[in-house]
Amino acid sequence: MKKGFLKAMGTLLITTSILVGCGTDAKESSENSADYYELDNDIEAIGDILGEHDIVILGESTHWSSEVAKQKTDLIDYLAEEHDFNLLFLETGDSEFNYYQESGLSMQNGVATQYRQESIKKYLNGTKQPIKTLPMDWSPVFSGNRASSVSILEKNIVEEISEYDPDLAEAFKRSEFALRDWFSKGLLQGQKVGHFERPENVYENIRNRPFFKELTPAAQNYIVSRQENIEKYYSKINFNEGLSEYYDYREIGMAEKVLEQMTKDDKAIVWVANGHSNYDVTSVEYTNEVFVEQKRNERVESLGALLRESDYSVYNTGLFHNEADNYELLPEDYATPRKEKDETLEGYIGNRVQKDIFIDFATSDFVEERRYTIFWEGFYDSKMVPQKQFDGLIYIDHIKE
Repeated sequence: MKKGFLKAMGTLLITTSILVGCGTDAKESSENSADYYELDNDIEAIGDILGEHDIVILGESTHWSSEVAKQKTDLIDYLAEEHDFNLLFLETGDSEFNYYQESGLSMQNGVATQYRQESIKKYLNGTKQPIKTLPMDWSPVFSGNRASSVSILEKNIVEEISEYDPDLAEAFKRSEFALRDWFSKGLLQGQKVGHFERPENVYENIRNRPFFKELTPAAQNYIVSRQENIEKYYSKINFNEGLSEYYDYREIGMAEKVLEQMTKDDKAIVWVANGHSNYDVTSVEYTNEVFVEQKRNERVESLGALLRESDYSVYNTGLFHNEADNYELLPEDYATPRKEKDETLEGYIGNRVQKDIFIDFATSDFVEERRYTIFWEGFYDSKMVPQKQFDGLIYIDHIKE
């Protein structure tokens, strides 16, 4: 495929890492629960570990597997029902998410592509109680990841503004397209498009007009949200300098949005890519040529580290997968071969156990503490010491979908 497609999609939706492996079962969790816990059989023990914390980060090394999503939703449901977790944060843009939710529109178009799955619908339509789903990102959500697409959201807001000022409505549409076009060229296509240039602040102009309060609440909130995100995040990024600034402001923005929406009585689950949750991104060596081009080695910020610096107790779980037959959400067939070398994290674990497991680094020395090569989508490689980046990890041995 497919490297081109993975490069674009993996870049837009940010890095993550899942590990899996192959080999012979070294030990049963029932024999030594400190080594690892089986996802299928030891969920109570896993819940007891995670349930002690205010924030649980659930990472992933692929956004495109329905199987991985199902594993995570089963764990999320258990934590919500048995350990009082009441908030679920998704790596998706808040401007679009809130508009679609407040307007009663299908959330399939209001979230990032990786969340458009059957097992996740219950969180998006509000039927899964007692957990509430919230957005934590500022990146724009494209329909079909096409910068030039006109969404229902945009069409509706343009029509609303047109009733009062057709010229301002067209200016709003141009601004939305310009933002997506700049973002797509800089992030997906690697073009040096510099800062986001705005000849006029359309969103401020709309807010200052008398008719603004006559717009639907969803439209008002979208315009306010978009303007704030541009000023706090988009305007700080210079795409002439690679993607390090983009990723740093992604981390800062997501951390701020999580903490702004939490109170002291909340318990939250954060669903995000491994690459965002790494505690120490400066010690991760991005060796793949794509990552080197993007200057990811120059990153300094991390969602995981920023949340850990808060007043909340945080448990950061990396999720890694080994062999994959197919990634269901990708438009083309794509598989990744099994990792069998101990130099890779996936291979090291997979050579010792062929099950889906959870490892708590505080109580287990099952994974030798050293530097491993790890993978995103089974293709992009980087190097890290997992114990320095996460509090524990989930290992998925074999993905079918």
